[in-house]
Parts: sequence; C-alpha cells; structure tokens
Amino acid sequence: MNILVTGARGFVGRNLCAQLNNIKNGKARCYGDLKIDEVFEYDFDSTSEQLDVWCQKAGFVFNLAGVNRPKDNEEFMKGNFGFAGTLLDTLKKHHNTCPVMLSSSAQASLTGRFGNSEYGRSKKAGEDLFLQYGKDTGAKVLVYRFPNLYGKWCRPNYNSAVATFCNNIANDLPIQVNDPRVELELLYIDDLVDEMIHALKGEEHRCEFEGLDVFPLVDGRYCYCPVTHKVTLGEIVDLLHQFAEMPETLMIPEIPSDSFAKRLYSTYLSYLPKEKAIFDLKMNVDQRGSFTELVHTLNCG
Repeated sequence: MNILVTGARGFVGRNLCAQLNNIKNGKARCYGDLKIDEVFEYDFDSTSEQLDVWCQKAGFVFNLAGVNRPKDNEEFMKGNFGFAGTLLDTLKKHHNTCPVMLSSSAQASLTGRFGNSEYGRSKKAGEDLFLQYGKDTGAKVLVYRFPNLYGKWCRPNYNSAVATFCNNIANDLPIQVNDPRVELELLYIDDLVDEMIHALKGEEHRCEFEGLDVFPLVDGRYCYCPVTHKVTLGEIVDLLHQFAEMPETLMIPEIPSDSFAKRLYSTYLSYLPKEKAIFDLKMNVDQRGSFTELVHTLNCG
C-alpha cells in the first residue's frame, strides 16, 4: 500500500511518517501483516505535480496539513479549508476513492471558549467538506478532532503548553503559569500515531461529539483516540520539577507503567540537553532498585 501524508514535516506528520517508514523497513513489527510500499511526504515545498502523482497512487491519505498560527486570520480558511478542497479535487480527478483521514481540532466544536474561534470555523469547514466528499464518492472518511497534543518533536513556545514547560524546565528557563488549576485534556503523540496506524488497518475508534464530549459509537461520523489524560497545569509543572531535580535529590517520582507521568517523563527527556542527561548515580540500595524499575518501565512499559 502507498500512503500519502500531507503536512509531513509538522509535529504529527513527522512522528507518523517515522513510524510508517519503520513499518515499511521492517523495524516496527507490532502491527501484524500491515505492508507499506511507499510513504509520500507532502509539505509546503512539495509541488502540485507531486501532489497529482501521489493522489493517483495513494491507497490511503492522512491529511495533516493545516494552519494554526497565521499572521492573518484569513489564512485559517485558506490553509485549513482551501488545501483540503485541492486535495479532494485531485483525488476525484483520478477517481481515487481510497480512505482519507482529516486531522481536525476540538475547537471545531465551536462551543464554550471555542465559540468565536476563527481557527475552529476553518476546521469545521474542512470537516464538512470531507464528510460531504464521503457521501458524494463513497470513499471512507475518518475525521479526528484532536485535543491538546504533546510528545517528542513538539515545538516549544508555539501552541503547546506542555512542550514549552518541558523545554524551559529542561533548559533552566523560566515558565509562567497564570492559573495552576486549569485542566487540559492531553493526547500523547505515540498514542495518536498508534491510533492512526490502526485506522490505516480499518480498526479506527468511531464516535459522535456533543460539544467537547466524546460518545463512542460504532458507526459514528467522527473518530477519536481512546487514550487521553486530563491533568491540571499545576500537576504538570510539579511533575516536571520533580524530573528536573532527580540528579540532585536522587528521588524517583512514582511513574507507573502506562501512566501520564511516564508519557510526560519521556517527553521531558526529549528536550533535555545532552550534558544534563548524564549524572552521577550515587544511590543507596533502595534508590538503585527504584531507578532500575524506572528504566525498565520507560523501556518496556
């Protein structure tokens, strides 16, 4: 199967393409008999000729291209709706009705604090376009509304508080938390990539939305990743400070397997400068045991 990924150099695209290429090259064997022939990586410097050829050859399309921090609000609709139309029109041109996935956002709900979001309106327009395309062509359409994303390669000081906190604390830079009680719903990039590859295999999780609430439904119009965590800003910062202080205190915070703490620690380590990743392990027996358990959890959990 040939896979087309648009927005391939973005945060999600980079992580997804890395795993797709691992599968292609036989380095990731945890997805059964999934076979990938080529991964077409489309981004801002790709040509319309490349898009045309790739839309003809693709057996599955992940549309991750979009705009979220433009200089002008008008760019929201151009980047999030306009390109989606170009992509779908190109697939139509070649009568290619392969499955298509769209990365949308919780802001597309246009409810609560997102009620007046230009970004949300552009994402909702893209959703409607894709869903109508599915009705018109019979193609399978998978629309995912992402909550807050975090993980390795997420750009700090951009649109992720977790990325900014991890980067700044790892590099001894100041952070600002206006209200530590604010709660975020967080989706870890590795969990998202795993869901997307299961979607590639026809094993996606379907749902309907009521505002921001997810209601699992086998034949729902939308898709979702079932593994998310709701955590306050204060809890995130407290954990990150514990991670940062480990070389001095030798105190190992509780990091259970498959927990948010484990995911956050893995993310924090990806921002840590090389010179800070090595420290003197002057531990007593109990500390060495805890450290060994932590390493085992991170590697095998």
